[in-house]
Amino acid sequence: MNIEISYVVITVVLTVLLVALELFVPAREYSKNEKKNSYITNFFIFGANNVVAFLLQISAVFTLVILWSPGSTYFMMLPMWAQGLLGVIILDFSIWTWHMLNHKIPVLWSFHKCHHSETYLNASSAVRFHIGELLLSVLWKSAVLILIGIPLWVFLFSEFLLTAFALFHHANIQLSEKVQSWIEMVIITPYLHRVHHSDIRSEHDTNYGVIFTFWDRLFTTLHKTTPDRIGLRGVTEKNFPNFLLFPFRKK
Repeated sequence: MNIEISYVVITVVLTVLLVALELFVPAREYSKNEKKNSYITNFFIFGANNVVAFLLQISAVFTLVILWSPGSTYFMMLPMWAQGLLGVIILDFSIWTWHMLNHKIPVLWSFHKCHHSETYLNASSAVRFHIGELLLSVLWKSAVLILIGIPLWVFLFSEFLLTAFALFHHANIQLSEKVQSWIEMVIITPYLHRVHHSDIRSEHDTNYGVIFTFWDRLFTTLHKTTPDRIGLRGVTEKNFPNFLLFPFRKK
């Protein structure tokens, strides 16, 4: 089994595990209808996004960028473990920055708000992104890869970790306070990311991290609280067609 297939298998197993945990140790209680609508909508979003990504051969674009990047020679001089560690840290910070910009720049927010439109936060929410946002993120990631010259294997490993951690911190699961406090010293937990999905703007403009909590601590955007409501104020739950049109409407 090659490494890419291994990543896919691990991601699928992790998703199933988290969805199962949501049934037994949920952080919040939701109705069957809310759960059903969320899973169905997110399934269609994930499927459509992957079809478009495949047709546009985004992965090929990334590969070409990495191979072309002049900085890759210097990166490759490092031992493998250092390439992996440094690459993951750099790429996590680049995603933190991109995430923060998506909240600050109106045109980016018009697409990113689709991710925040869900009222039932769960593991499947990790794939609930508008295709417009994903395509814009290609430009951002390409620029980072060109400038830094991160090897392809490090990029693929980082993308796998980002997906795994996104599934984890979107999950509707309750961790013990002791476990949570230890984990939060290094990585984003479901409790921290739940704040990011609050319907209060001052709360959802915090906790931008995907893997590490370092960046939110450094830039004072780390916020700990339990939000009253999840989603966007004045915005109803979106089905698949309304989700696609949401960036082009006022609400």
